[in-house]
Amino acid sequence: MSQMKYQTRCLSRYTRSRLGFAVKNGVSLYDLVVDALEKDGIKKQDGESSKKFVTKNLEYIRKNAPSKLKATILAASVRSSKFVEQSKINPNSSDFLQSFEWRKVRMEALKKYGARCQCCGITPSHGAVMNVDHIKPRRLFPHLALDINNLQVLCHECNHGKGNWDMTDWREIAESPIKLDLRDVSIKII
Repeated sequence: MSQMKYQTRCLSRYTRSRLGFAVKNGVSLYDLVVDALEKDGIKKQDGESSKKFVTKNLEYIRKNAPSKLKATILAASVRSSKFVEQSKINPNSSDFLQSFEWRKVRMEALKKYGARCQCCGITPSHGAVMNVDHIKPRRLFPHLALDINNLQVLCHECNHGKGNWDMTDWREIAESPIKLDLRDVSIKII
């Protein structure tokens, strides 16, 4: 990959992670990077060109530009916060669960984690109804309502048992390997 192409991708990832987007109609990438840098507290001096300012801070940008995957996750989080701030839909209302934005993120969570309860392991093939659960409840953390990193897949029973008061992240428990202590196992030979 050419140096210029690498630099452009790096600038795009950095901008996407800070602003939630890397392309804006009629705005140069350098101007967007300036906005992202200013969000990090690095101010451009009056009269300094955007390109010169970005070039001067290229090392900082390279160190702080996330990987492609992390940039995508951060951008989704920024967009989620902006949607909740700008939307007229209250994340605590039932209208929120009918919104296109929620349905889209819900589907992403089902694709990412699969249709298996991350608490008890049951699947729809066993008759379970699957819910996408907010680990940190919408009522207390409305800014995380559309953050995929705050979602997990639970069956209807586990989700209702968890309620809004429990913030257990079953994803971490479901991904950890099962450990058996063979001293606790007894074998009966017949």
